[in-house]
Amino acid sequence: LVQEADPKKGGTLEVLRAECPEDLRAAIFDKGWPMTTWHRIEAFQRVSLKTIAEALLLCSPNYEALSKEQMRLYVPGEVQREALAFPKPVVLWASPANAGAAELADELTAKFGR
Repeated sequence: LVQEADPKKGGTLEVLRAECPEDLRAAIFDKGWPMTTWHRIEAFQRVSLKTIAEALLLCSPNYEALSKEQMRLYVPGEVQREALAFPKPVVLWASPANAGAAELADELTAKFGR
């Protein structure tokens, strides 16, 4: 199940469901198929394509016994494989009025260092 990220180009999930023929809705929307969001940015398109390929392979006879975790597809240049880092030191402020901000700041500090 692939949904366009930009509602102007494809509609929301509710719109897609409403446009789908009634006799097909349950098979498409209620079977627990993985949802893939189609992005227009090239780097994120690679991730979307990988997700689509994984779903197709997991439905095929040669791969159906595998789990998603066992299906390790790799797309060269995909964002999820890139080592993320800040190019220079940054200051991160966490407002006490913003619930959860301090925890997120701690998590980012742990991931990217001080």
